[in-house]
Amino acid sequence: MRRWFILLGIALMIAGLGFLAYQYLPDRYNPWAVLNMDSQPTFVTKFKIMQLKNAPEDCFEVLSNSGVNYERITDRETGESCGFKNAAVLKQSGISYGGDIRLTCPALVSLLLWERHAVLPLAQTYLGQDVQRIRHYGTYACRNINNARTGRRSEHAYANAIDIAGFQLADNTEISVLDDWPEATPEGEFVRAMHASACDYFKTVLGPEYNAQHANHFHFDFGGSFVCR
Repeated sequence: MRRWFILLGIALMIAGLGFLAYQYLPDRYNPWAVLNMDSQPTFVTKFKIMQLKNAPEDCFEVLSNSGVNYERITDRETGESCGFKNAAVLKQSGISYGGDIRLTCPALVSLLLWERHAVLPLAQTYLGQDVQRIRHYGTYACRNINNARTGRRSEHAYANAIDIAGFQLADNTEISVLDDWPEATPEGEFVRAMHASACDYFKTVLGPEYNAQHANHFHFDFGGSFVCR
């Protein structure tokens, strides 16, 4: 009996703390407040994105309130253990991707937060100009990890991942993961900052130091594992 009273007391304390947080914390620090993509991210931002995985309508409302142009697409299966639910196609945001951005809603929210709060400000910090285009190797693809013939499906098979290859600046300068990652230059510092900053928004972030398959791109996904390498 004493154990149940202790558990009840802990539950009531947690509920009380949750109530106080909901009432008095600023929204950007309140894990239960609606995610606002214009607000400066905090240590609870990734938690808020995680909550959206089980609340698709809330997730699409976040996208609708963000000012980006997107189109929700029908859930579908496209192959053995392949397909997607609660996904969207990005039509237009603050940076061009050259099309073909098809992601689940939480993964798209992660990408757009990274774009707004990391790519654009860090480009000014390191390079003194804007990024006008992000080069990528695609989002959805019905395939296994590392394109292996056997093994587990990649998060790409669920429209839950994107591979970033490089960036085009406002003056048309091209920056690539392959060429600039190892360099002790502003461009190299920017590329490495892009990798590190993505860990604040995605659950898995892989780059050139992870393995040879990622020498020329970053892999970002919002799947089941927490990895930043």
